[in-house]
Amino acid sequence: MTRKKMLRVAAGFSTAVLLAGIPVPLAGVWENSLPSALAAGQQADELTREQAIQQMSKLLNIPADYKPERSYYKKKDQKNWFDHPLWSLTWVKDSGEGRVSVNVDAVTGQLVYYSHYDEKRESDSSSAVSEEQALREAEQFLERVLPKAEREKLSKPNEYPGLPHYLGDPWGTRVFSYTRMEGDTPFLGNGVLVIVDRTGEVIMFIRNWYQGELPDAKAVIQPDEAERLLAEKAAPSLFYSLESELTGRYQEDSNRYRLVYRYVQTDPQFVDATTGKLLNALGEPAEEVDIKPLGTTVNSRAADKLIGKEEAQKIAEELVKRLPGSYRSEGSRGGGARSGVDGVESRYWHFEFTSLHVKGENVEPLEISISDRGDLVEYRTGEGRFSSERGRKIEKAVSWKAAQESAVKLVKTLLSERLGDIYLIDRKPSRTIEEEVREQGQYYVFRFGLMKNGIPIEDRELRVTVNPDTGEAIELDVYEFGPVSAEATAAKIDQKAAAKTEREQKKLMLAYHLPDGESKPLLVYSYVGDEGVVDAVTGEWLSFADLRKKEIPQDIDNHPEQAALQFAIREGLLTVTDGKVEPDKAATRGDMVQMMARMVNRIEFHRQISVRDDDEARQPYRFADVDENHPLYGVIQKAIQYGLIPKEGTRFEPDRPVTRGEAAEMAARLLGYGELLEKPGLFASPYRDVEKRLVPAVALAHAYGLLPSGSPDAFQPDKTLTRAEAAKLMKALLEVRKPK
Repeated sequence: MTRKKMLRVAAGFSTAVLLAGIPVPLAGVWENSLPSALAAGQQADELTREQAIQQMSKLLNIPADYKPERSYYKKKDQKNWFDHPLWSLTWVKDSGEGRVSVNVDAVTGQLVYYSHYDEKRESDSSSAVSEEQALREAEQFLERVLPKAEREKLSKPNEYPGLPHYLGDPWGTRVFSYTRMEGDTPFLGNGVLVIVDRTGEVIMFIRNWYQGELPDAKAVIQPDEAERLLAEKAAPSLFYSLESELTGRYQEDSNRYRLVYRYVQTDPQFVDATTGKLLNALGEPAEEVDIKPLGTTVNSRAADKLIGKEEAQKIAEELVKRLPGSYRSEGSRGGGARSGVDGVESRYWHFEFTSLHVKGENVEPLEISISDRGDLVEYRTGEGRFSSERGRKIEKAVSWKAAQESAVKLVKTLLSERLGDIYLIDRKPSRTIEEEVREQGQYYVFRFGLMKNGIPIEDRELRVTVNPDTGEAIELDVYEFGPVSAEATAAKIDQKAAAKTEREQKKLMLAYHLPDGESKPLLVYSYVGDEGVVDAVTGEWLSFADLRKKEIPQDIDNHPEQAALQFAIREGLLTVTDGKVEPDKAATRGDMVQMMARMVNRIEFHRQISVRDDDEARQPYRFADVDENHPLYGVIQKAIQYGLIPKEGTRFEPDRPVTRGEAAEMAARLLGYGELLEKPGLFASPYRDVEKRLVPAVALAHAYGLLPSGSPDAFQPDKTLTRAEAAKLMKALLEVRKPK
């Protein structure tokens, strides 16, 4: 179960809560080999591993065929979402098709996080339990795992926003979010979340509960004054946001963006109820943040023009000339590949350079990585890659400001041709960060946002790491995957209008708020209600809840291929539009290639078909009816790159219904038999109505039991496929090839 497939978590809740269920050894210790010993740093009065496992086994009724796999002790960490040490425990089903992940407070023994994934249950296509039944299961679960004193402080289910937005199976998962109440005052983002699946089983529980004292709930500032301040000064920021992020239905090959207004950490959005100060989400006095690019140059290179290794090396050699000192090229030390947002795989190469101006032994080479689009991907000094200095106490670190200047200088040096697309995300360091730098030898990390037409793009950025001892920028990583596709339309409403639209959907309330990265909550006035964003072009309020309701299919219940349709929707192969899948509608060639391209991420087929190494062969193949602005351009380029469709013809005809013969060809290519399709003499046709050209594809489909025919001697290659039949084909393909 991956984060992208199983859940999408949005504002108001630390991602660390979810990641805590995954035992990653950071600042802790594995505790498997010494069953009776205390973990490193553990106190004698805390639960041992055995006590934690025993208590959770009783509390959660973990099935008998699930065995303990791993455990991990996580030390108390005040800067994160927990202030007690934790045991992170995992049980795995004997067959390997299920997993239970648990976090338990090592001091109190209280359950903090629980998730249960079972592959067999996930594929269950039976009718979902009712909302009432699911709610009963959720509340019975809370009675077992939550102390009575905490249960009595919970709001009604889903009364307030603030815990994660979750979209699991869109046709049966029930999500119940309970907000912590202190008297009549909600503590936004504090409380518990319970998720019940279609079978009535609790599959996830998250408890986020601040342990310290709360400020007095008596506001000094009156509501009308807070309302006036927010109306005058609170305003959301203009961003390009991924459409799939808004709906919660993440698609790996979707790069469609929408221009919206939404609040970010630094935007003024709260009024301190005791001082009357306008605050941002960090709990700081809100100041107007002027997002300015670092320069005026804009990258004009064609996004789909590919280069080879030799040209990439020339780019790296030109970049190293911009750095102070002199260097000798040592050539390439290999490379790698990564997929962009559009799903198209991009290659990159690492080039090493030896410093000629630094004397001494064991001087590590400098490394520059360039992609096959000609973009800088990474920059590393020898120190930046593997530093033994990290983790030691630093007596005198350079100032945050000086380190930031060093980071900006490096960006301006190496990315001078696109400074008009880059801006500094200027955030002052918290006390925790400064302590980490001094006491733990952690390095400064500065973030820079990327822009399109002068507007920030959400989730696109680059990061620079600076050595706090020397003030030298030692690493640069560019987190930019694939092109940004968005309507070329400017915003037609301003910030004030957007803020007014949002306020109309909500109610001003007195609430507790724990600022991001801080350890003490504040009493604030905030607008609370429907979560969403404002469309910057239409001025329309885009409710997350409404957008996600449109992702719930209303037309597949009791369909003969319901299980296959649910599989296809769950895997992001079929698109739900306004609550409809239209299962009996003809699947188009565009539908089919999109499904096949997404199956690349699920089927281990590329052991048979690898991305071609020939640079010329990897150049984009252009169809006259699918240009760079077409929604399926990236998907079709990915399909060509992976050999799912041949490079032939001038038109792709994405809107034409796909035939069974065409589907058989694509399926054969997905399974790794592309080269055999050109050798019809090797195959005998199992059907009388198949022309010679299609014989290999149809024979392979027949051999694997794909695309069954209603007649023993007729395949009907020209008959069109419905969307339900296409979904059934995808499910069958996954069963043929072992999933990743």
